[in-house]
Amino acid sequence: MSSIITAHGHKLCAVDTETTGLDYKKHDIIQIAIVPLDLHLRPDKNFLPFNIHLKPARPENAEPKALKVNRKNLSDLINEGIDPFQAADLLEEWFEKLKLPVNRKIAIIGQNYCFDKAFIIEWLGPLTYEYMFDYHYRDTMITAQYLNDRAAVHGNPPPFSSGVSLTRIARKLNIEPEGAHDALTDCLLVAECYRLMMREFVGG
Repeated sequence: MSSIITAHGHKLCAVDTETTGLDYKKHDIIQIAIVPLDLHLRPDKNFLPFNIHLKPARPENAEPKALKVNRKNLSDLINEGIDPFQAADLLEEWFEKLKLPVNRKIAIIGQNYCFDKAFIIEWLGPLTYEYMFDYHYRDTMITAQYLNDRAAVHGNPPPFSSGVSLTRIARKLNIEPEGAHDALTDCLLVAECYRLMMREFVGG
């Protein structure tokens, strides 16, 4: 596959979070991973991923169902997770090590990223978020929906008719997801799914 040239100097990164629930106004990020990618949408060996577990700021609001899905132990997160303010400082330090040109940011590839975005902004604040993240983002869920619509317009069966969750997208692309919901694992899966989608679904 030819290199991606539409990042306009921004750094392509897969981004994913794990949270204590679905409502960013009362639930918290408990893990965030950011994996820098090269121009072929593979992990960039020149940069270490950012991957940390955060101490929930409002543990009393944690949803047992959410913790069961991502297999996180609330007491471990409270005792061992990084304070959210310290975690934000660590992210800024990591971002500076990318040594991006002036006004260049992280170009996001995510899965249902509008969900993650709300939590990240709640954690970092809008100004810090805007400083580090480009407002354009790529999304495997949106891409799968687009490819389904495009196939229908051309009278073809939709490629992701079984659903557009990350697991269903991966299985359609002959990738078997490994392990539980984990932000770093999901980042790698998102990047590989997006890479294969760009490679396999080309042309009219």
